[in-house]
Amino acid sequence: MIERLFGSCIPALTAEIKKSDTTNTGIVAIDDFKSAFEAASSKSRTALDKKMVVDFITKHSTSDGKINYFALLDAVGKSLEEDDKRLAEVLNLLTGKCDKNKIHKLRMALAKLAPKQSCQSILKRTGGKMSPEEFAKSFTNASKEARSTEAILAAENESKESKNVGGDIKAAICPSVLSSDFAKLGSECQEMIKLGADWLHMDVMDGHFVPNLTIGAPVIAAVRKYTKACLDCHLMVSNPAQWLPDFAKAGADTFTFHLEAVEDPGKMIDMILEKGMKPGIALKPDTPAEDVFPFCDKLNHVLVMTVEPGFGGQSFMWWTMPKVAKIRLKFPSIGIQVDGGVKTHTIDACARAGANLIVSGSGIFKAEKPGDVISIMRKSVDSVN
Repeated sequence: MIERLFGSCIPALTAEIKKSDTTNTGIVAIDDFKSAFEAASSKSRTALDKKMVVDFITKHSTSDGKINYFALLDAVGKSLEEDDKRLAEVLNLLTGKCDKNKIHKLRMALAKLAPKQSCQSILKRTGGKMSPEEFAKSFTNASKEARSTEAILAAENESKESKNVGGDIKAAICPSVLSSDFAKLGSECQEMIKLGADWLHMDVMDGHFVPNLTIGAPVIAAVRKYTKACLDCHLMVSNPAQWLPDFAKAGADTFTFHLEAVEDPGKMIDMILEKGMKPGIALKPDTPAEDVFPFCDKLNHVLVMTVEPGFGGQSFMWWTMPKVAKIRLKFPSIGIQVDGGVKTHTIDACARAGANLIVSGSGIFKAEKPGDVISIMRKSVDSVN
């Protein structure tokens, strides 16, 4: 899609191309365009699929080896305008008034509004702010053209079959231990459970799949001595199968691996089950919901990352909520976990979309009254199920 290919680096790309197109004709040689693209990608720190870009250039080039970049910029601009309207409607659905009896219709509408831009592109353009008022300041036309929550729901038709939502969705609040004080890890985990938490979320990073290094199986084993609560292990690692025996022995209850990290997810799920742990699959923000569908019947839960995995303290990507809605509609009974930027001001969006397993790090551990935050999050999930 053109938005994913070029949307996030258009300003830098335009500046680089103009170095070759000094007469402003709008046409440059393909090699000059490729060089401009490489430079723009680097400056905008955008990781794009280079093969897709080359294919796009080849398709839109002339027989004499040139490309009309004015036409490209115009096409990107129009596509982004359409996508901005889609984003405005997603925001309206997540923040507008909606009675509980219309939640299923809201999820049906939300699932159809998945943005076409990359998540990083949207983050750069919006700043991550989750406010219709703030969004309208930067995207005036899109906000004016966007339908209201009421209008979107009124246009959504429910068949008799669709009203049979099914499932028994129960909330589980999962404080992320990565935000705890590691000098007193055991006591802090015990305190979280006393305050009402259900699971303890353990973020495992290898410094390879993600650019950070955290804990491993020895820490899981150490925490297990302090609690019988579910130790929910999220492995952001390149070779999750390598660590299965160690985590099973350490006492892990769930073992969540990234779909992007394995070649055979089905085999990986079977291996987890054989070790007596509950399997989960995690999806990066840009990984489509549909990619996990073939494996959901054997999963305990799907984890939808609402930030780029690897670091804490990032802005909540509310534009990933259509992905949550798609999974909830397709698999009414599966656990859906959200992780990243989930706090008291973003929990309602997660619950509306269909998430029930709520991971929060600083939102809980750094709160003045963590128990109150846990209660607020649980009530939010329960209020729509």
